Amino acid sequence: MTSWQAYHFDSVDSTNDVAKRLIREDQIHGCAYIVAREQTAGRGQRGRLWLSPRDAGIYLTIVDFPNALPTPFTNLFAFGAGIACVEALRQCAGVDVRLKPINDLYVDGRKLGGILTEAILEQCNLRALITGVGINVRRAERILPSDHDHLQPICLEELMPHEPFVAMDVQDLILTLVKRIRHWNSLVCGRDNGMLDNEWRKYALSDSVMDLSGAGVGIHSIE
Repeated sequence: MTSWQAYHFDSVDSTNDVAKRLIREDQIHGCAYIVAREQTAGRGQRGRLWLSPRDAGIYLTIVDFPNALPTPFTNLFAFGAGIACVEALRQCAGVDVRLKPINDLYVDGRKLGGILTEAILEQCNLRALITGVGINVRRAERILPSDHDHLQPICLEELMPHEPFVAMDVQDLILTLVKRIRHWNSLVCGRDNGMLDNEWRKYALSDSVMDLSGAGVGIHSIE
């Protein structure tokens, strides 16, 4: 991890938005990750609100610079990130996490976390890949708007026995997430779609169908 730039913030609007600002300002010169204690404008897929109470979750963005791929392939990074999060949570928290398209993290029918992947394009070339991860860690007030997903959120504190939860190293979980997401980014660049498909199906909810052509990555163009 010594080759990664790390940014730690007290409060931000969105770690993904911070990443985009840092890229525009040429502050990131290699792979990086950004962590905040809270987000005031966290968001998920399709612009949905992601509640980010202070010190109650992991609010993380990974900035990677994978080998350039044609635009249709950028959606594969979203599927890889989902697999990476499941692997990290099982390894560090022992929680049986499942994937719901495109990349919501579910346990026992309740939402534990989500992923928002965004591609930064420059003259049709992939300049940077931004992967935002939000995971509910501790109990907190998370009241969703009435028009939001009707399923109630859940957190690791509710899912894990007390002693393992207290002993869990959240920083280790964050670093494992970074490593596993970078690993799957590399596999996507290697066009190993067979492995991607098999692993995603293994962790997906039984009624979920993987569609590699479906929307999963937000596209942002810069001059």
